Amino acid sequence: MSEIGNNLKRARLINNMSLRDVGYNLNISATAVSKYEKGIIVPDSKRLIEFANLYQVKVRDLLQSKELPKMSFNSFRKKKRLTGNRLDILKNIILNKVRDYLEVLNLNQYNPKRIVKFKCRSVEDAEVIARKYREIIKISVIQPISDLISILENLGIMIIQIKDVNNYIEDFDGFSEVVNSIPFIVLLDNIKDGARQRFTIAHELGHLVMDIADGLDAEKMCHRFASAFLMPRESVINEFGSFRKGISLFELKAFKEEYKVSYAAIIYRLKDLNVISEYLYKMLSIEINTVITKNDPEPIKPEYSNQSKNIVYQLDSKNIISLNKACELLGVSAYEYNRENYNY
Repeated sequence: MSEIGNNLKRARLINNMSLRDVGYNLNISATAVSKYEKGIIVPDSKRLIEFANLYQVKVRDLLQSKELPKMSFNSFRKKKRLTGNRLDILKNIILNKVRDYLEVLNLNQYNPKRIVKFKCRSVEDAEVIARKYREIIKISVIQPISDLISILENLGIMIIQIKDVNNYIEDFDGFSEVVNSIPFIVLLDNIKDGARQRFTIAHELGHLVMDIADGLDAEKMCHRFASAFLMPRESVINEFGSFRKGISLFELKAFKEEYKVSYAAIIYRLKDLNVISEYLYKMLSIEINTVITKNDPEPIKPEYSNQSKNIVYQLDSKNIISLNKACELLGVSAYEYNRENYNY
């Protein structure tokens, strides 16, 4: 398959369209669309514009043929139903985003920062590692982490937030991998629940900083790391005490707002630390589901990364790259680029 054909197929799948749908809109046969995607037919400029308009992308997005980085996709969190073409498209989106970010960093002559890795051989190790990592970032065990994304980016961990067009990859949770000696964490950018977003980031951080022994459940270890990282044992005991027979929603709400975690994560953490019994945990779970249901009326605001964008604007202002190159790296038009620059 040619690069243009691969790009055409990816754009079609992201828009959740069949070969027949595309053929109908472009007044050509589904067979012809398939031939374009397989590289049997090379689209001329007029046809490329038609494809680009239909898929709501830029022509250059269909023409791009830059070499993609080599990635293993070992640490990949998703729901079971995210398979087949949707999974392939998601991986391709991530590859392209990482490639573009690497290009931005290379243009900025970025020197990777070494990421510390700790051996994890038990659940308790995950607790200890979370505490050690707080020591690295110089945040005490009784202090909430306010801006998680900024802290990790300052440590040399790149955060990529990808858009979910038409809820095509809504079953994606998170991903992390070290590429060319640079650690990346990837997540969706349209998550409305900041508590869930922060837990996902902390979970993926666990994958990056823990060397988990074979035979252990890596997801379980990273969940424990995330809980301990966002809600250290000392802070939980300091707020709730070492053992409780009952806890009010008011207390949980106060802790949620201070530490920017979900109700569910708090009570699970309390159970893990034996502050509450299994029975009380179940009762609190029922109460939370009954009172709050699935949508928290006062959700934690999500965090956003602007690091890559900021670097591009700096490169442009220093005349290291052209306006066209800046627009290409950010995937925006010159009008959108200048408008955002003016708003700054």
